[in-house]
Amino acid sequence: MQPPITITQETIRTALKLAWRTGKYFKLHPAERALLWIASKTITRVKSQTLRELLLKIFDKISHKLTLKIKAYMIGLEIAKKRVEQALAFGYRKAKRWLKDMDYIFYLGMSYLNTSPIYRFP
Repeated sequence: MQPPITITQETIRTALKLAWRTGKYFKLHPAERALLWIASKTITRVKSQTLRELLLKIFDKISHKLTLKIKAYMIGLEIAKKRVEQALAFGYRKAKRWLKDMDYIFYLGMSYLNTSPIYRFP
C-alpha cells in the first residue's frame, strides 16, 4: 500500500531551512539546490509524480527523518480515511474528528511502517 505522497510548499521550505542549518545545502548538486530553491518559492502543492520523486530524493539526502515523517503521515492518512469510512458505516458519527487528529494519523502511519511486510495488509 503506497498512497500518493503530497508535498506542500511548507514541507519544501522546512527541508530548505534544515539543509541550511545543517550545512547539507552546500553538499547538494547545484541542480538539486536550484530545484529546491525554485520549488520553495513557486509551488504550493506538488502534483507531478516526477517532481515528487525528485524532491523525496533530495529530502532523503537532507534528512532521513523528514522523508520518514512524510511517508508515515501520508500512509496514516490513507488508513485513517478507511477507518472513518468503516466507522461511519457502523453509525459512529464522531469518527470524522479522527481525520483532524495529526498525532493519530502519524501513529497509524508509523505503526504501519514498523509492521513486518509479512503481516501488512494490502
